[in-house]
Amino acid sequence: MDNSFPQLLLIGICLFAMTTLFSFITLPVEIDASRRALVWLSGAGVTNASNHRQAQDALKSAAYTYVVAALSSLATLVYYITIFTNRRE
Repeated sequence: MDNSFPQLLLIGICLFAMTTLFSFITLPVEIDASRRALVWLSGAGVTNASNHRQAQDALKSAAYTYVVAALSSLATLVYYITIFTNRRE
């Protein structure tokens, strides 16, 4: 079964590479969304001085989840590529 579908594995790698690329392309958008949310929270008066720092920490953490997801996707892609190249040797 290991040698059955090398083309299928390559197609899967290509498709996964597209999702990885998408996660890196959208990364700046997601980080900017957290920044814009902070500006909106301050401008709309939703937060005051005492809880603005907490909102800033929460939004920064939310933005970092996208960074971790993109890096995880890249690591998984490298893993699949390694499997594909090692089985060809």
